[in-house]
Amino acid sequence: MEWKKQNQYNSFNSWKGLLYAPQYAKIADGEIPVPIEASIDPVHACNLSCAHCNAARYIGGDGDAGVEMMTDKHLTDLVDFLAEWGVKAVCYGGGGEPTLHLGLSSAIKHTVDMGMEVGIATNGVLLGRPDLLDAMSECCRWVGVSVDSAKPDTYKELKGQGFFQRVITSIGQLVKASDGKQCEVCYKFLISSVNQREIFEACKIAKDLGVRDFHARPADPHHQGAGEGAGELMMLDVDRVMEEFHRCHQIETDAFRVFTVVHKFDENLTPVKNFKQCYGAPLAIQICADGKVYFCVDQRKRKEFVLGKHVPDPKQILEFWGGEEHKNLVYGDTPYFCKTRCTFGVYAEQCEKLFVRGDDPMCWKFT
Repeated sequence: MEWKKQNQYNSFNSWKGLLYAPQYAKIADGEIPVPIEASIDPVHACNLSCAHCNAARYIGGDGDAGVEMMTDKHLTDLVDFLAEWGVKAVCYGGGGEPTLHLGLSSAIKHTVDMGMEVGIATNGVLLGRPDLLDAMSECCRWVGVSVDSAKPDTYKELKGQGFFQRVITSIGQLVKASDGKQCEVCYKFLISSVNQREIFEACKIAKDLGVRDFHARPADPHHQGAGEGAGELMMLDVDRVMEEFHRCHQIETDAFRVFTVVHKFDENLTPVKNFKQCYGAPLAIQICADGKVYFCVDQRKRKEFVLGKHVPDPKQILEFWGGEEHKNLVYGDTPYFCKTRCTFGVYAEQCEKLFVRGDDPMCWKFT
């Protein structure tokens, strides 16, 4: 069980992709639609050094010089462009820690002012800053905090710093600030061999903090960039993990939801791909602090996946979005040379089996 029946309509359920039928229809016809979401990484830097970091290659792991960061003005220009283009929501996070950008709180408010929804993926170390607490509680649809542990020692082993209690305290502050508002705070737990025996303990902490959601899923060494230690880091005791999941679901309430996401993995908790082309990728645009736009949220900072530049003018995006190079990646053999876990894999499968193949197994034109 990944979630309680009463919570099946949730943001972690990939069946929400069926709401993207108009976009699927265009993709099936060879047209790349306006993306639903923009994933923006305002800065490529971090205040942690997580063993399972998906950005380790380019925030100190590959010798890149300096810190890549968008200017405040360019971030504002991006939001203006995206709103005018028709994008529905913006997620700030990804390739580093977004709260290191001092203009993030202003960007969050401006995004909402421009009619888009906002979500934040953060490690929570700076979450207690007053301007961030105010902007997130007032404006965000959700804030996902990657804690990945239930104990200070485990946290430090995984993340390289001793900020566990600081993060826990800050989550509590955000929960309090968000009371009565739409912001849903999520305690996130990426499972590895280091922390797999404390999933339930973390779930209890999350419940005590008053967060709306607890989210746990297996890590993937290829996607997360765990490097040479990936094999050992991802050696999971599947039975133990499932036992931990079961105990987590036993303490769910109407006010506290538990999501133990495994539908993108096989019985050994290894990521799977059940699609032939990357039909799901165009549903989001990946905009990075290096001034470039990438094909997929899972392939930041890889030169073979660069679509074009958004600096100095975000309107440059219109010159390559949906162009031949973009289509070659969507409709080509990209899944065969992409080795990472696919965030939008289920969406690609839905588009392929319900729109591209044409055999309509769900009779979706009937009510």
